[in-house]
Amino acid sequence: MLLDTVLFLHSLIRWWVLVACLSTAAYARWAGDAEPTASARDQRVGKLFVASVDVQVLLGMSLWFALSPLSRVARQLWAERGFGALWAQPELRFFGVIHPALALLGALTAHAIWIAARRAPTREERRRRLALGAAATLAILLAAVPWPFLGHERPWFRFW
Repeated sequence: MLLDTVLFLHSLIRWWVLVACLSTAAYARWAGDAEPTASARDQRVGKLFVASVDVQVLLGMSLWFALSPLSRVARQLWAERGFGALWAQPELRFFGVIHPALALLGALTAHAIWIAARRAPTREERRRRLALGAAATLAILLAAVPWPFLGHERPWFRFW
């Protein structure tokens, strides 16, 4: 039951995260500077962007370390026969190595760009950094998604 719940949330929140990355990049690129609360709005947008990525990665880590039988098999194969044996099996390679590594890289990118954006000397530079970082995070996370056309046969929307 817990596995199904976390898989459902991980699948559902994936779309929220992708939209958050895209909308953050669009906001940072095309937001007007006329509004007096632009800095406060920038803070809210950036925090929501990073928090959405963090929630998704935490759900994924709970699957990888504790709940997913597929990840358990991947970790066991890696421990018993080495990385080469794991890498030789496409589904285990993706869900045991590539998917979590790209997700962590995406989270690292989101955090790094948010730190860089907050330290920017001007509002324009902050938004430029945020737009580029959100776009880079989006690209990394799109590569981490188990798209059905890649042969991983995962549904676009998982239901209970």
